[in-house]
This record gives sequence, C-alpha cells and structure tokens, in this order.
Amino acid sequence: MSEIALFDSLSHPTLTGKWLGNVEASFDAFVQELHHAGYARACAVGIADHDGYQHGAFAERCKKYPELVPVAGVTPKAVGHIDKELDEIKELGYRGIKLHPRYSNFSYTDERLVDTFQAAARRSLPVFICTYFHTSVERYPEVDPLYCIAKILKASPETRVVFVHGGCVELMRWMQLARHNPNVLLDISLTMMRYRGSALDLDLRFLFSSFHDRTCMGTDYPDFRPAEVRGRFVELSQGASLDAKRKIGGLNLARFLGVDLA
Repeated sequence: MSEIALFDSLSHPTLTGKWLGNVEASFDAFVQELHHAGYARACAVGIADHDGYQHGAFAERCKKYPELVPVAGVTPKAVGHIDKELDEIKELGYRGIKLHPRYSNFSYTDERLVDTFQAAARRSLPVFICTYFHTSVERYPEVDPLYCIAKILKASPETRVVFVHGGCVELMRWMQLARHNPNVLLDISLTMMRYRGSALDLDLRFLFSSFHDRTCMGTDYPDFRPAEVRGRFVELSQGASLDAKRKIGGLNLARFLGVDLA
C-alpha cells in the first residue's frame, strides 16, 4: 500500500494532552504515530469547550506540524456572533469547522445551525458535523437527524459538508443523501473500525466499489490508532481499484479542503 497516501479525516490531539480528560492525546504522540503508520496528512479537529480547546492556541500548536490541517471546534450561533467567530477562525488559518451535537449539547433541530452553515459557506469553510447521535435515552434525538440535516442543507445549499462517521450504523441512508448532493463528503471514521464483523462490512466494501469519489476515511484518534486504521483500510479495500484506494485514502479529502496531499 506504499502507493496510497493516507489523509486522516478526523483526529483529536488536544492542548492538554488528554482526550476527554484521561486518554493520552498529545500532538507529539499523535504525529509520531502518523509517521510510523505512513500517513501523509491529518485533520486536527478541535471540540469546542473540551480539553482546553481555544481557537488561537490550537491553531498555533498545529502550525508546528506541517502534516496537520486544523479544523476549529464551534457551537451554533446566530448571525452576527457566528460571523465574528468565523472571521477569526478564517484569519487563524483553519480549513473547516467541526460541530458536535453530543459534546456541545445542542440538537440537530437547533435553529442556529442554518446561520452557522450559511456563515461557513460565505467564508469557504467546510462544516464537519458529527452524525453519531447514539447516547442515553434522555439525550437521544426525538426526530431523525438525517432529515434535520437535509432541512439545513436546503437552506444552505452552497455549504460544503463532511458527514463525520457517515451516519454510523445507518451508513447507507447517509450515503444516499450524499450521493445526490455534490457538496457533501461521506466520512467513515469510527464506523469502519467499531463495527468490524457486522453487516456494515458489506456496506463499507460497497463504498470502495461504487462510492469512492465521495468518501474519505480517518482514525478518530485517540479512540483508534493510525496503524490499526491503516490495517483496516487495507482489509476493506481488497479488490478495489487503485483509483478507489487513492481517492478514499486521501485524495477526496485533500480536494474537498483544497490542500496538498503530499
């Protein structure tokens, strides 16, 4: 697989060096693992209000590592507030923003999401939105997140969006939404790892054969390590064309974010 330059769509090195307060997640440790596993690049993705995240400090830390592409952690805000924040994010050199409903305690029905998506589009900042919504029943969505996102996309058709985790166990439903909307990229981080041996293996292999132009992959570090994710990528891509491997492995994401893969 030496001909495949991997681009990690989702990693969480933190300013505190710990993920969610207790798991090792330092920048140095992560970049060393990237090198050892043969990755070309990785998105370093912040989560708003977690593990010491601050826009300025996180961007400065990322600048020390040319392999890293910074993605800012954001919560939904109304027009005016979100415009000011995204202007700062753009000035700091971020290449996208990350919205995380579970960790930031907002719902997919939050009316400020439309303002946030539209503001991101005006600044050519792709939106990474988490599609893993499974949690305890008191916090579980009462309406279908896929339809909520579809409604937001109707109001902000120019926004480029990454479906982080690709809808998880509902991978094919989210793929079908992505299929008909060229501004959407389907990410299979976490999903490709957590459900190994399930029926999702067939769905993931289908992406390599029939949806490789609009799919990307990542580690979800530190939950999964770069080396084990590379191994899983090799497993899932057996029988796929070299073009499909290159696109899902990194080329699709590089083009989507407008960055060099090498």
